[in-house]
Formats: sequence, structure tokens, C-alpha cells
Amino acid sequence: MTIYHELNNVKVDLQEFEEIELSKIDKKRILKQVKKDLSSKGSRNKWIPISMSVAALLLSVIVTLDKGTVADMPFIGEKIEKYINSNENLDYSSYKTEIGQTAENELGKLTLNEVMIDDHRILVSSTFQPTSHVDMDYQTAITPTVKINGQDTAVSTGGETVELNNHMFTIFNDIELSQEINSEKVNIEISYDSWDREVINRPWVFKVEVNQSQLMEEKKVFELNKQITLDSGDLITIREVVTTPMSTTVYYDLSQSKSEDIHFKIESQAGVKGEFSSASNSNKPGDLSYSRFNGVTLENGEYFLMVYDSEGNRLMKEAVPIK
Repeated sequence: MTIYHELNNVKVDLQEFEEIELSKIDKKRILKQVKKDLSSKGSRNKWIPISMSVAALLLSVIVTLDKGTVADMPFIGEKIEKYINSNENLDYSSYKTEIGQTAENELGKLTLNEVMIDDHRILVSSTFQPTSHVDMDYQTAITPTVKINGQDTAVSTGGETVELNNHMFTIFNDIELSQEINSEKVNIEISYDSWDREVINRPWVFKVEVNQSQLMEEKKVFELNKQITLDSGDLITIREVVTTPMSTTVYYDLSQSKSEDIHFKIESQAGVKGEFSSASNSNKPGDLSYSRFNGVTLENGEYFLMVYDSEGNRLMKEAVPIK
């Protein structure tokens, strides 16, 4: 039995729904798209009358959905894996927590899709549906403040807005933390309270519990505490290298270096393993710098750190073994 036969037997009581009339513009836009799709397949012109009837039926279904039903629908956008590396077929299902909660204010509906903890950071994916009067595009930044087990330990928040269509956007956020999260069960409060650096009067707020036991089990820490001398004479102390199923991060001290233009590459005996995805450098005493390699995991084998500047010039000949 096909899905079409199954749908023929479905009975829906439409009296419980509030009928919401589509605007003339929306009707014309939908019908125009249907006609466009049909006209692009000349060999199927004989099906146009039936297809138009289906389109009319779909419009009828759309306008009879009540507001509560729409708010409860799980509008899922892009997954966290695509933010980390869109060119790789990644699967972090074992480390993510699916949420599916929706909050709403005068700007629109925001659905918190997924939350994932990595080393010293939290990755969040959500879907935003702006209201009709809100001007929104891929350049619009929606950023949250985050509390971990009741404490605000975030030091920076990055992100990306991806337009799925005219009325739906995926919001990715990458929140760097000042300290490691050591508990398996983590209570996280995510408050989306910033719209292009402007404070939102009624933010979208979510309180969730995330389990990171799988991440803690697979994370590896290489404590190097090794001081190296660059060809310029500047000193760098490499503190540690942390590798997880999602990333590898190098932590280092630049307080004895005149330059902050310090970057790393990870190499194996087979060649380059990866170049950094993000970095934060500071040579102020007490600051700890880092270079993070998204999607790079140190598996069995020998790996080395190579030091470069932002123009790709090698700053020391020797390679630093990660062990």
C-alpha cells in the first residue's frame, strides 16, 4: 500500500482549527511556484489539472492550521555537523542532545534544535521563523548568553545565520568557555537576548539538561608543558593538546613572545592533518591562547605541531611531537 492510499483513509476534524486566510501575495507566490515547477516538465502537462487540485488542497490545509499546532511543529534546520564542516559527512549523534523546544515573541518563533558540548565550548543549532514585519537575512546575527550549572563562563560567542527560505533560518552559535565542564550532567540556560548587538526586550529562553558522558570518555589530553624557541628568539610555552571526536585544540602561552601572529598546523607522518579553524591569541601575562581544529581528531599514530605566521611562513624548523 502506498502512502497515497494511506492518506486517503486519514480523517481530520477541521472544526478544532482556526481558519487563517492567506494574503493575496502569499497565494500568488505559492501558485506561481507550482506553475513554474509544472511548466519545467513539458512531458507531464497532462497532469496539470490534477496537480492544481492538489495545490488548492494544500492551501486549504495550510490556512486551517491553528496557531498552537504550528507552534508545536518541530521545524528542524541544518545540523551542527554542517556548521563544523559542511564538506565532510560527519555524524555526532552520540554527543548531541536533541531539544525541539519552541519559544515565541514579537520578533518570531525560535526553536532550539540541538546542543552539543565540546572541549571548553558549547555548540547550538536553532531554527528561527520571523514574523511578517521583521526584516531578516543571512547577515542578521542572533546570539545568546549562556549559563552553565548556574554560572556565566562564556568568553566569546560566534555564529552563523543560514537562510533556508524566505521565512526560515538556521542559527548556529559557537560559545567559547573560560573553563572546562567536568560534570557528566550539565544544566544549561540559553537566553537569546541579542539581535545584531541590540538587546532584545523579551528574549527566547531555554533551560535544558545535557549529558556529556560519552564525550568525557573519549576525550584525550596531552599535557606537554613544553617551551619552544622560535627562529626570532621569542619563546612559546605549549601547555596541552586536547582532542575530542569533534575537534583538536592546542593551548599555549605567548606572554614571552613579542608577536601574537602565531599559528599552528598539525601534521602526521602522512603529511598535513589539518589547519586551525579558529584561534584566540594574546601575549598579555596570564592569558592563555588557543588554536582549534574543527573536525580533526588525533587517532592512533604520531602527530606533530608546526608553527607558522598568518602568511604561512614557518617560524621554527623543528616539529613538536604531540605525546
